[in-house]
Amino acid sequence: MKHMHWKELLPVDTLQIEACGILHEYDRNVLTLLYQPLIGAGAYSLYMTMWSAHEQQDSLVTKMTHHHLVLMMRWDTKKLLEERRKLEGIGLLKTFLKKGEDPRHFTYELQPPLTPDRFFNDGVLNIYLFNRLGRNRYHDLKNYFSVEKPDLTEYKDMTASFNEVYDSLHPSEMTAGYEEEDVREVASRNDNKGLVFTSSAFDFDVMKQHISDMIVTETMFTDSVKKTIERLAFVYKIEPYEMGRIVEQAAIHHDELSDDLLRKEVSSWFALENRGKVPALQYRRQPAALQEFHTREPVTEEEKAAQRYEQMTPYDILQRAAEGGKPSEADMKLVERIMDEQKLTPGVMNVLLDFIIETQDKKLSKNYVEKFASHWARARVKTVREAMNLALKELQQPKKKPASRGKGSSPTRKDKVPEWISEQKEPDMSHEERSEKQDQLKKMLSKYKK
Repeated sequence: MKHMHWKELLPVDTLQIEACGILHEYDRNVLTLLYQPLIGAGAYSLYMTMWSAHEQQDSLVTKMTHHHLVLMMRWDTKKLLEERRKLEGIGLLKTFLKKGEDPRHFTYELQPPLTPDRFFNDGVLNIYLFNRLGRNRYHDLKNYFSVEKPDLTEYKDMTASFNEVYDSLHPSEMTAGYEEEDVREVASRNDNKGLVFTSSAFDFDVMKQHISDMIVTETMFTDSVKKTIERLAFVYKIEPYEMGRIVEQAAIHHDELSDDLLRKEVSSWFALENRGKVPALQYRRQPAALQEFHTREPVTEEEKAAQRYEQMTPYDILQRAAEGGKPSEADMKLVERIMDEQKLTPGVMNVLLDFIIETQDKKLSKNYVEKFASHWARARVKTVREAMNLALKELQQPKKKPASRGKGSSPTRKDKVPEWISEQKEPDMSHEERSEKQDQLKKMLSKYKK
């Protein structure tokens, strides 16, 4: 979803930093060696800066604002918000906004990192660390590691959940393969603690439609079991219908459901399906390095559209096309397959989807998606602006005029286009220019025919 940072955070907004309990020097070691590989140097630096500010804020004379924090980090507010959300999503920070304050007042509550024992038995974080560092370094670290809460009744909990900020890579996107026993070993424990997941992220109703109530009774779905199912579905990217079969198998084999049984059943299924590959962690949206408007604000309508494509996910595009409803599984699987096969970035996929949906009467034609995706992949399109320029060129290609239908025939319908394209004025071309353009197109296509 689009996050307009100037609406969520301003330099004049004041802040105070609290800590949930006491942060120890030992925690710095855990943060550096276990968390930093997952959240990156920016989020790690922000946590350490907040920690230091928390220790010194009682001696500060002036009231601290986000302007002071931005100066210390040498960032802008957009970068600050982005790195803050990484800390929130992984469970290291809680953000609270005081009601009715102008300028706004935030309380940031630093959360201590998990203990090494809980981290390596978390069932989510340890899997991503294993993928990030590899078997040897992971086991080296595993062997190496063998305050009063403020009153927040006047605040609204603004903390982002883990699965709102991070995503799990599809197995086919990974290059590192591991032995099946590695997958089973690293996913051997799951205590359902530490990370906050959005409760509506998994469709239990669809899952239960694929389960026989003679085998799995409603009483088996305890709160703990439901949380485990949500986490496992997210980490391993399991659709509700597939999870239904896994849950049913677990119940058939053991006549019960428990966190341990589900975890073992899922890890066994995943290891067999994906040849020992371990899920990896990725951030949603277009990668920051490929975002044109990561550090500056858009001015024109075209630039604003480009920023939207950079900040949205393909799921958001499909959901918007469905007018807020849940996209169909067929559409989502098509998008996932195309992105995987053609290696399109999320921002480029957003432009492609929007272009096809708007020009094909809201229909997501498989043939059109495959046609343009393969074309753009061959053109090595990586950025949103490159994709927008290609979409614009497609609309400017000369089209064959339909045969005359005689007097009184209805006028030819003009294709609808995305709003940002309608702002563009198609250049006038002479007959010679159009012919030359067609010849260039034929030459380009002839290369691919060979």
